[in-house]
Amino acid sequence: MSKTETLQQLTTAANENRLAHLANQIESVHQCKSRSAEELAETLEPLAQAMAALTDETRETLTEIERTSRQQAAQFQKQIESAANSWQTAATQAQSAADRLNQAGQRMEWIHYVLAAMIGLLSATLVSVFWIWLLPRTIENKVDP
Repeated sequence: MSKTETLQQLTTAANENRLAHLANQIESVHQCKSRSAEELAETLEPLAQAMAALTDETRETLTEIERTSRQQAAQFQKQIESAANSWQTAATQAQSAADRLNQAGQRMEWIHYVLAAMIGLLSATLVSVFWIWLLPRTIENKVDP
């Protein structure tokens, strides 16, 4: 659970307790059959102070939540930029490796052509040499008249 969520839950619980207390005080104001303005003022003064304190604490809590959210957003943005940079680097390296592999394939293709031509010439030379070497001797018979 993140700090922001914990802070929100604690604030929510504290606000619920205060709201329940304020509701009780408001209910007592409704039930109170005040006879004078002073009694009503005495009853409403703690209620007004509690509502002012709740408003101040809510404002502070919201400010803290906003600050924490901005910090988390900045950290998240940095993480996204870092991931994007590393992905860009990886893509560049992959492209470079693919280019090198393509060049090696083209060199290998030419090497194979040269090797096939050399083997063909060597084979032709060997066949010609063996034909000449193994050529049967011709016997010439001369008839003496």
